[in-house]
Amino acid sequence: MRLELVDQGHIFAGTPRQILMQMKSLAPGAAHLTLREYVDGNLANIGRGGGNAIELPAGDDDDALAEAFVQRMIEGGYARRL
Repeated sequence: MRLELVDQGHIFAGTPRQILMQMKSLAPGAAHLTLREYVDGNLANIGRGGGNAIELPAGDDDDALAEAFVQRMIEGGYARRL
């Protein structure tokens, strides 16, 4: 999968989990966060910014979390598939 962040123009490639790890590696101060913490932080930022709320399934499976988050980003217009 190839994905572009609409507002930033960054392009990522790989599985949804690999894409989130690449995004996380670019985020200042995110190196120590778990994937769930990184996603939760993004959800909080979206909520504070007045964007469309993104709901994700609970659970500890990083692959399922990443897949759901990437899909919701696409559906919400924050990212697009290339």
